[in-house]
Amino acid sequence: MPIYEYYCSRCDVRFDHLARRFDEPPPPCPVCGSREVEKMVSVAHRGRSEAERRADYDARAREIDPNDPQAMARFLQKAGSLADEAAPVEPEAFREIVARRAEGAKDEDLQDVVDAIPFPRQTFAPEHEGPHAPLLPLHDHDHDHEHEHGGGEGAAGKRSPRRARHLGWG
Repeated sequence: MPIYEYYCSRCDVRFDHLARRFDEPPPPCPVCGSREVEKMVSVAHRGRSEAERRADYDARAREIDPNDPQAMARFLQKAGSLADEAAPVEPEAFREIVARRAEGAKDEDLQDVVDAIPFPRQTFAPEHEGPHAPLLPLHDHDHDHEHEHGGGEGAAGKRSPRRARHLGWG
């Protein structure tokens, strides 16, 4: 039995539906009851083992120029939870440093975050190895934030179905 994802433009929600047949008509929206829902093309995921994910992460990390903190920060943002696991400081401060580095911040622009980290100064010693070392200031001493994307509006002022609130199973 297939699982389909639907979008209701009337109340701007997405929901999943387990169909009994491939040719089953769309279900009504679980919020407003509208039958004017559209079937979406769902994202397919290939399952990978933890070892495959880590090997891929390590291979991509080796391709990053260790002298380019901004490129490393962008890589870490894309790496997601694996990057959080390898964070040399508490995750909230690490994500803030990575976000600012991705935007081009220099060491002096990160001083307020570094000063607020409750770890000893030696945490930031130059001997630290790995893909995160150049992101952290090396001198003597998801917050998660969202970027503005124009309110989720598409080209014609219509909301994007992918940015709609997802209800799960309908």
